[in-house]
Amino acid sequence: MPNNIIEFPVQQKQNKTGLEAVIDQSLSQVPAKDREKLKFELIKTIDSYDVYFTEWSLSIPKDVNEELLKQIYDIARQEHERKMLMLSDIIKLKIQTLVDEYFQRR
Repeated sequence: MPNNIIEFPVQQKQNKTGLEAVIDQSLSQVPAKDREKLKFELIKTIDSYDVYFTEWSLSIPKDVNEELLKQIYDIARQEHERKMLMLSDIIKLKIQTLVDEYFQRR
């Protein structure tokens, strides 16, 4: 029976999403001491959109057939994906705007 020893802490090698890479690239221009302030401003912006992008209701009649129900859910999923892409675009533009404004103030 082989011994499998796992070293701790486990190094997590997570690949960054395209969005995270854009944020990191934009912030790399900013001195380290000021990056957290800009990240906080970005988070405030994202939070202000929270309900629009994460909450919505869907009323479905009880007597709807299975095929129509699947179509409704497919449309809802497509709408959710569209909203997530919009939010991603907003975040990309906002971080670049925050960085640009940071350098204008300096």
